[in-house]
Amino acid sequence: MRKILLLALMAVLIAQEALAAYPEKNIQGIIQWGAGGGCDGVSRAITPLAEKYLGKTIILQNKTGATGAVATTMVANMPADGYTLLYAAENPATYRVLGLSPLSFNDFEPIIIPVEGAVVICVNPETPYKTMKDLVEAAKKNSKIKMGTSGTGGLPYVAGAMMKNLHNIQFNMIQFDGDGPGATAVMGGHAEVMPLALSTSVEYIKGGRLRGLAVLRTERVPQLPDVPAITEIYPEYKQYLPWGPFYGVFVKKGTPKDVVAKLTEAFTKAYNEARFTEFVANSGGFKMGLTGQKAADFTKKFESTASWLIYNAGGAKKSPKDFNIPQPK
Repeated sequence: MRKILLLALMAVLIAQEALAAYPEKNIQGIIQWGAGGGCDGVSRAITPLAEKYLGKTIILQNKTGATGAVATTMVANMPADGYTLLYAAENPATYRVLGLSPLSFNDFEPIIIPVEGAVVICVNPETPYKTMKDLVEAAKKNSKIKMGTSGTGGLPYVAGAMMKNLHNIQFNMIQFDGDGPGATAVMGGHAEVMPLALSTSVEYIKGGRLRGLAVLRTERVPQLPDVPAITEIYPEYKQYLPWGPFYGVFVKKGTPKDVVAKLTEAFTKAYNEARFTEFVANSGGFKMGLTGQKAADFTKKFESTASWLIYNAGGAKKSPKDFNIPQPK
């Protein structure tokens, strides 16, 4: 009996020592979007700073496909030991209603959500739409106005769903392969309007190649002080806000709490460095720094908003009710 107790005690001590030593080897970081995008940029900006505090290298890989579900599935299939990180944008919040994957943010533990972006309703400057009200009133009379999207469930699609739900308007949706090609299409006259990430559109708006009608926020952004917040024009949008792109670091649910705490501490220190603050300011983003329960609550609210918007717009394959996703309040 004494021998069994000694063995058990030794096992506990060995486990504790191993846990305290985390990380004992390099860490794998899986980025769910391609090189050059917002998710990739934030991931590669914060990771070298976090490595200093972890004492190990985080080897970053881009694993694209299925609106990020390829990377999400890959991390979900790895051991919950903290040696595989998921660098994700907001997309897992809509996987279930879109039928892309049974996974969601509920299957992961947030380490940090360092950055959020903003969405700007942009039009070609040659169009007659000088204000957001001009666009809405025109769309009430003409459902053939061409709106660029990045596909069902993407940010432009969900922004269009907001407009459809609140104004009872529809657009002729034209799909492009992301914000960059979509912005080019609007500037070239192949589409008239597209909700675009601030980071993509800000320089085009400043240069007069796009016209910004409104920012989907409750206050103006410093990068575009002359573009009104959407709630200045239509206060009813407040029920859906804050909403927009965000980027975070996650681990598989079930990862030991001490490992989560160590990762959170390292990435929080990285987040607070002046170098990262400068990066965020230059990239057209906004610092968030959400960790723990605050990060989890944020993803749940985002999932509620996006899922019900997509469902009400007719773009969902399944009802949010099937997954007990509450309607936005």
